[in-house]
Order: sequence, then structure tokens, then C-alpha cells
Amino acid sequence: MLPFSTSPIPHRVPLNHKKAGSGPKVAPKKGTKTLIIGKKKFVAENRARRPAPGERKALRKRIVLSNVNALEVPGMQDIDEENMFDGRLEGHVLGFSGQLVDQLRAVEAFKSAQGWGLFRRPGTLMRRETLDLGKIIAEMSSGDGPRKTIRRVLVGERGSGKSMMLLQAMTMAMLKGWTVINLPE
Repeated sequence: MLPFSTSPIPHRVPLNHKKAGSGPKVAPKKGTKTLIIGKKKFVAENRARRPAPGERKALRKRIVLSNVNALEVPGMQDIDEENMFDGRLEGHVLGFSGQLVDQLRAVEAFKSAQGWGLFRRPGTLMRRETLDLGKIIAEMSSGDGPRKTIRRVLVGERGSGKSMMLLQAMTMAMLKGWTVINLPE
């Protein structure tokens, strides 16, 4: 009599089933995979150097402020204390001096998405709003009358120039000799 089983007859275990590994070793059937112990296969090594701690972040935050392949803008003057609120310069591009670039870089004023690598050296467009800001800073530092605090909130669409306006304000404050504290992102 056969033991009770719910498996179909072709899949059930025969009564006289031998355990694997007992008996003579025979070659496997053609086309089946076998375990080969002793032979080592060539494994391609990853020869790439892993980045040092903080290197990925440094590359992500790296800002290129000049491009030696870009054309030089002839006659571009630097922004300074005298021309930062000159109304005749509305619509003109003024460059940053080397010392000013170093100071702005130290306070992390430049942003990586601003496209500084497109120009030979960093510069800024003097818009009407920029000139108004320059006049406010000049009035505050003139020393006439009591000192007052001026607060401004910059609002606008993405890419409208809020970060650039903040950069221009920091530039003007540094030109006046003020201490600038920036809290980047």
C-alpha cells in the first residue's frame, strides 16, 4: 500500500529514494550547471579611487568665477564707492575687482547656478533697483542725522534676480567698509 500524498504522482517522492551524495559519482547531464570548486574566475576589480570625505560636496559647491576662453568686454569698469549709485550707469555691466571677489567668495555670496563661468571675470548689471539700493546704502553711511535700520523683503519669481540683488547689496556694503554676515542656504 502506498502512503497518502496530495502531490500528483509524477512529483511525489518514490519510496526507495536515495539521499543526494550517496552512491557513485556520475557526470551531470549535458547542459546542466555544476558547482566547480578550485577554479577561480577572473573578477574585474574596481580600480576607481573613492572620493575623499567631503570631496563630492566640494565639487557640488565649487563655483567658477571666470572663463579665460570668454571674450573680454572692452571698457568694463569696476564697481566702486563712487559709481554704485550713479544713475547714468543704469543698464551697464560693472565688474568686480579681484579683492572684492575674494571677500564675496569668503562669505559665500556667489551661487553655483548663476552662470559665472560664461564671462571672463564676474560682473553685475546695474538695474534701476540696484541703483536705488546703492542710494539707500549711501544715505545710511553718510552719517547725516540719526542712524536708522532699513529692512527690505525681496520677492519674485524663480530666476528674477533676488540672489543677484542680495549679492549687489553685499558688494555695496563691503565697498562702504561694513561687516557683512551672510547665511547661505
